[in-house]
Amino acid sequence: MRRRWSAVVTVACGALLAAAAWTALPADGAGRRAPARAPEAAELDLLHTAGELLVQDCMRAQGFSYWPVPRVPHPDLRDFPYGVDDVDWARDHGFGRRIEQRLDEEAATGPRARYQSRLSTERLEALGVALMGPDSKGLAVESPGGGTLSHSDRGCITDSWRQLYGDVRLWFGASETVKQLGATRTARVNQDPAFLRALAGWSECVGRRGFPAVHPVRQRDEQLARTGPAAEAEDVPMATAQAECARSTGLADIAQDLHRRSSDTIRVEHGAAFDAMRRMQVAALPTARDVVARHSGG
Repeated sequence: MRRRWSAVVTVACGALLAAAAWTALPADGAGRRAPARAPEAAELDLLHTAGELLVQDCMRAQGFSYWPVPRVPHPDLRDFPYGVDDVDWARDHGFGRRIEQRLDEEAATGPRARYQSRLSTERLEALGVALMGPDSKGLAVESPGGGTLSHSDRGCITDSWRQLYGDVRLWFGASETVKQLGATRTARVNQDPAFLRALAGWSECVGRRGFPAVHPVRQRDEQLARTGPAAEAEDVPMATAQAECARSTGLADIAQDLHRRSSDTIRVEHGAAFDAMRRMQVAALPTARDVVARHSGG
């Protein structure tokens, strides 16, 4: 589903979310250093929580309030990069419109929004500088998709990286590369002949159900762009048809298989970035435990 996170939250959390989307590396060849292990979900939660607490400490030291955000902003939030393929989820949530609405409402009316609404323009600008740094210089990496990605080497977000991972240039370069590779993987799956053949069968299936479409993601996005009671009433039946057709035509299984195989290929192609990111994550776990314990009074 689409995600409406703020740019600040995306920068702060993107590397951990990206890491959670990649499965463990395959065994390495004889005579080579074994690849770093992928952190478990609970460890990613710990690293994220510690990072948010460090940002909060840093912001308070500069005279600002900061509310840590969860790694997963809603318990039912799901990502379906090739269309909804979970029938039960579709029956409960449609395309996730109400989840998005709830997150938008919380962002607009929560303590962070209320606090920022009381700040002057100058103070709000100073908050952004304290959090993100004065400019986007100091950290840079070539994007796998082309161009250069950059971030300030100052600010509380970068300071949290420095305390957890040490070398912020290496961390930003490796973690940002991994995050960007998610789009590469999705594009490869969408262009695979096996996926395209299954997609044709899926399109025929949903057409027979009264919801003609050429691609499930496009169907979802177009449906969520519609507003009003009539549009919302179609969410569940349309999403359910999308998911059931994804299952009955084999599109879901083919997409998942291609997703796994593309993940394996990309990890080999960009092994240095994955290995560096994961080694830094594992090495940061003791510090993260200390940070969380300190804030919880442990």
